[in-house]
Amino acid sequence: MKQGIGIDLSRRFFERIVAPLLESEFPDLPVAAARIGLGSEVLGFDTEMSADHDYGPTVQLFLPEAHFDKTAGKLMKALDRVMPDAFEGWNTRYSTYLRPPSGPDTQPGMLGSDHGVELYTLPAWCDRFLERTFLSRLELPDWLSYPEQTFLMVTGGAVYRDDFGDLTAMRERLAWFPRDVWLYKLAAQWNRIAEERAFIGRAGESGDELGSRVIAARMVGNLMRLALLIERRYAPYPKWVGTAFSRLDCAPDLTPLLTDTLAAPNWRDRESAILTACTFLAELQLERRVPGAPKPEFRPLHDRPFRFIDSVAITNALRAAIEDETLRGLPEFGAVDQFVSANFVLAVPHYSKAAMAAVREAGLDFGS
Repeated sequence: MKQGIGIDLSRRFFERIVAPLLESEFPDLPVAAARIGLGSEVLGFDTEMSADHDYGPTVQLFLPEAHFDKTAGKLMKALDRVMPDAFEGWNTRYSTYLRPPSGPDTQPGMLGSDHGVELYTLPAWCDRFLERTFLSRLELPDWLSYPEQTFLMVTGGAVYRDDFGDLTAMRERLAWFPRDVWLYKLAAQWNRIAEERAFIGRAGESGDELGSRVIAARMVGNLMRLALLIERRYAPYPKWVGTAFSRLDCAPDLTPLLTDTLAAPNWRDRESAILTACTFLAELQLERRVPGAPKPEFRPLHDRPFRFIDSVAITNALRAAIEDETLRGLPEFGAVDQFVSANFVLAVPHYSKAAMAAVREAGLDFGS
């Protein structure tokens, strides 16, 4: 099984099974059809192992709210009637936690069955997966309280049809951060690097090679996330960050530098590789014309014999280019996925929003 076949499988499933039914029995019904939400196939990262659970031809159908109560039940009954047991060798009938409820416990605006077609209104889908209806302009707390992997649930995947345009408009609205939010996240990411810039050498010089390696590995992860930000790509769920990084334009040049960091036999070589990687990314910002991005400079810390790029200067320069006064005045804690690493928190919207709220309550209020 090749990587990334699921999204096209779902497209063919819609075109050959679902679309003909809509055309013949519901010709005047406005519908949006897509494969979005959870699942590795939404990102095109699915492999043979992905098929061992919650995998197969799947389509989300979105109906306008004015049509849902009257039409959803009839449409689902028609789908149940024509649905084959298999499509291109894949089982079409399977239960999964991803599916909306059916029967007496069905929630308003959503309807499911035992097959791969799910019915929603767009607000109901947003409430279920995002715990917020993103049908209008996003405010600052929205951009910072959600991890990037949540935005990928909306912007990943594919739309196969959109008669009334709301789904497409939401995907376009969430396609990437506003300019100032982007700069703030870049500044915060450079600040994460600044926090531990001397620790690889300090731990190694103290004889703690294992600790030096752990810090270097964490630094590599931060640089990968920084590269994604520079190239304007949302970072996915952690197990797919390396795959997403490998698809960046800069990956062929940057990957050897990061690999050298992880493979370095001593802290001096480790520090040198990190320095080269940081310089590469600072220069990449200049090439990509990131507002406020400065030329990289190299400075010691307290006259200690450790070498690193002045990431504090980069942070400050990026912050100075932020036009929004509220954002420019925030400490460099960044968005929730820049100061929280627990997957359990980041995967659940109300947990991630609560984490950001806790920071605000600590005296870092940036609006309501």
